[in-house]
Amino acid sequence: MRKSTFLTCVFCLLLGFGAFAQSQNQERKAKTKDNISAEEMSIIRKAIHSRVPAKKDLSSVAAKATKQSDNGVKTPLEVPEDMVFPIESDEVQAILMTWLYNTYTVSGNEPAEQLFEGLGVSYYASDYTLEPVTSSPDVSMSSPYAKLFANLANSIQQHAQVWINVWSADDTTTIKNFMSQRGTPLTNYRFFVNPGNSFWYRDCGPVAFYYGEQDSIGFMDFEYYGGRPLDDQIAKRIGEQAGFRVFTNTIEYEGGNILLDGVGSLFTSDAVYELNQDTYGLYYLDENTPYGFNMQSKTPLSNQQVQDSLMHLLNLSRCVVLPALRYDGGTGHIDLYCDMWDENSFVSTKHPESMANLSDPKRVESNMDSLCNLETIFGSKYLNTRIPLPAKNNGSWYTSQSDYNKNYTRSFSNHTFVNDAIMQPVFYDESLSGTAAGDITGNKEALKIMAQRYPGYEFCEIDVREFDGFGGAIHCITKQIPAENPVRIYHDPVRWWNTSNSGNAPTYRVIAQNRSGIETASIYYRTSSQTEWQQLDLTADEGNMFTGTINLPQTTRDTLQYYISATSNNGKTITKPMTAPQGYYTTIFGSDVDGISEESVYVSNPSISVSEMEGIGQAYPNPASDIVQVDFSKELSGEANFKLVNNKGQVLLNDKVSSNENTLRIDVSKLKAGIYWLIFTSDNQSAARKVVIAR
Repeated sequence: MRKSTFLTCVFCLLLGFGAFAQSQNQERKAKTKDNISAEEMSIIRKAIHSRVPAKKDLSSVAAKATKQSDNGVKTPLEVPEDMVFPIESDEVQAILMTWLYNTYTVSGNEPAEQLFEGLGVSYYASDYTLEPVTSSPDVSMSSPYAKLFANLANSIQQHAQVWINVWSADDTTTIKNFMSQRGTPLTNYRFFVNPGNSFWYRDCGPVAFYYGEQDSIGFMDFEYYGGRPLDDQIAKRIGEQAGFRVFTNTIEYEGGNILLDGVGSLFTSDAVYELNQDTYGLYYLDENTPYGFNMQSKTPLSNQQVQDSLMHLLNLSRCVVLPALRYDGGTGHIDLYCDMWDENSFVSTKHPESMANLSDPKRVESNMDSLCNLETIFGSKYLNTRIPLPAKNNGSWYTSQSDYNKNYTRSFSNHTFVNDAIMQPVFYDESLSGTAAGDITGNKEALKIMAQRYPGYEFCEIDVREFDGFGGAIHCITKQIPAENPVRIYHDPVRWWNTSNSGNAPTYRVIAQNRSGIETASIYYRTSSQTEWQQLDLTADEGNMFTGTINLPQTTRDTLQYYISATSNNGKTITKPMTAPQGYYTTIFGSDVDGISEESVYVSNPSISVSEMEGIGQAYPNPASDIVQVDFSKELSGEANFKLVNNKGQVLLNDKVSSNENTLRIDVSKLKAGIYWLIFTSDNQSAARKVVIAR
């Protein structure tokens, strides 16, 4: 949401809240938790737990803020130089979540918002004076929220450990008893005890990464919305309790706007710029104010300062900042219309034709076009596969942007990967009747499409219509905790191959990495008419690069199905995709094949079949210590892109060389000793050259 739009909404909300509170203040005794209607309670929950908390007007506070937030720009946070931030579809050991809590004032038993541990503000209060509050997890058998969180926890634990943060130790027994009573007992779980404000753990939770020779796990902890100071502490506290190193900074940023490809690229929206342009920081307790709390002051940051900070804190080679949507519930987060299922493939929302001329659908199309004009780590174009927008309960579409923003903000792509499964938001329930059942036909058709886009995944359906208008769904309330001892695989997919023009032997290029090294890497493949998989052992080169050639049969048109498997020296095997052999990649091949279409492999803006680039010399000196050079024996056809990649698949340098240059010189004096790869691409050609750095 634009800053001006956000502040306008906050101002209007505050005016409305104040007027409503004053009118309701006369009936305070009639508005306790025992006699509030379910309809009104739903409104209260939405106000308290909206994904974007409303800022409280503290302008009447007598004392100025006594705390100044250090933005960390003048003195950048010291972080490991070899951080690897995995893609969300990589292997995980756990998924972090919490529960929906009901909070009430101790004195009047009124609905309230907890701001600090045991202290909050009554929903009906005419001001923001803190008073004692008590909170408990919603475990009512009749509550749709309790059902939603229970279904989520149970689905997660089938595929990884579910980490549940609770606000007090007694809540562990409450939730375990509830899960047992409903027939889905917790069996694969871990509880953490830390007080909180709400349940949007994607946004406030840790951004996990690997670092060091042992691929140790660390947490990057950004600053969360100022209005939820307890949730801002969640990443730090979970990290400390789990035994992970935590790196806390004061760049205001939410996880729902962080889309990482696992190899050094970040895709986000300019909402991160706007968050850091104001002076509003975190709430903190302050007895010198009438309300009992205050708000930190911070120095506004320029767009360049924010981008430089993100490049440093996330160890990026590329930071792609897109225009934010304006009517997505107020966050501007990219996770409401886009995700990635591997390092080469986006999945994005496709709006119906009736909404095509609205501003946000037009912006989604523009943003995805921009992304698909970028190059992957191997120089191919990104795929963009499409999944439909969820309709209203009766199957109709939204008539305006405000209709969607205020009442729905639905998205099928706002889901969470859990190894071989996807926690999938849906918007129907066949046990109900009429429009209350939702758009059953539309949801089931969408799930069929998604099964094709996410091959082999098990979809764990969770009806999230109670979140309509909140600004988020399943992805927003969960956070991946990456696996120990990871085996990471990156590959250059061959999307199509013309056997008559380019021969019948495409080369598949794979980077596989583990802290102990890779013992073997293989491709398993078959044509569409075959049932048995054939194994091709890939040839290993230094620097974790593996290559292999598959001899394709002569035909006019067929489909090759394949997946990759890598086994580490310490005995761990991982496949790519993780769902293999049920899930696999495809190569369309044959003498009549000149490209791919949406219908053939469910993509738009397809990458092209890449052939070997001529005229690229070997890197020298090799080993090198200061400068490495590559000579071109023939003039390049236009500009050529090149990337310098380390043995973990991270892109360390991404640049271009012009057609009139005959030599490329790269300063490698600051690189650690080891094996690196220079990957050149130009049009439909590519080349890889090994670089050895010695110290």
